[in-house]
Formats: sequence, C-alpha cells, structure tokens
Amino acid sequence: MARGSDPYAVLGVEPTATAGQIASAYRGLVRALHPDSAPARDEPERRAAAARFDEVAAAYEVLRDPVRRAAYDASRRRAAVPEPPRPAPRPAARRTPPAGGGLLWVGPVRRHPPRP
Repeated sequence: MARGSDPYAVLGVEPTATAGQIASAYRGLVRALHPDSAPARDEPERRAAAARFDEVAAAYEVLRDPVRRAAYDASRRRAAVPEPPRPAPRPAARRTPPAGGGLLWVGPVRRHPPRP
C-alpha cells in the first residue's frame, strides 16, 4: 500500500464497515485483480493489476486485524483535528542608532560614553 493511501478507499468500503463487509470487498477485488484470473491480459495491464493487487492486500492486512485497524483509526482521528493557530510574530527590534547622538549605539543595549 502506498504511503498515505487510505485502506478504506483502496477496498472501497466505509470506515464504519464491519469485518464481514471488509472481507467481502477484499475477496471481490482479489478475484478481479489476481494475475491468474485473466491470463490473456497484455503486459501493461498485467503490471497495473499486480500493483493494485499488492495495494489491496496491504490494505486488507491493516483492516483485518482489530488492533491494527484501531491504531489506524486513531491516527486518522488525530490527523483530522486541526492544529491551533500560532501567535503572530513579534516585530523585530530596531537596529538603527537613535537620532540625536549623545548615546553610543551597541546593538540592542545602550551604553553611555565615558565622561571626560
């Protein structure tokens, strides 16, 4: 299964599907995509079907195990929660010496020149 692809979408079932519905969808796709089901296919079609078959098998591996399915569903819920907005950046400190002289400018800290 490609990274980031949704196993529910790959199998064509809803996230609320039962284990029986998931198994039924998997079996139907395996029947249609298995390399032995249509041996007369030309090479590009055979490669595409094999890639899709591998994707379907990987999706079923995630959804058939209740523990892995629960972990996947939890990660989906975490991803659906929007991130809180970040505060606006503060304006940068003034980097030019003040007008009028009298003070020695040494970065953000001002120091008075020595008295004679």
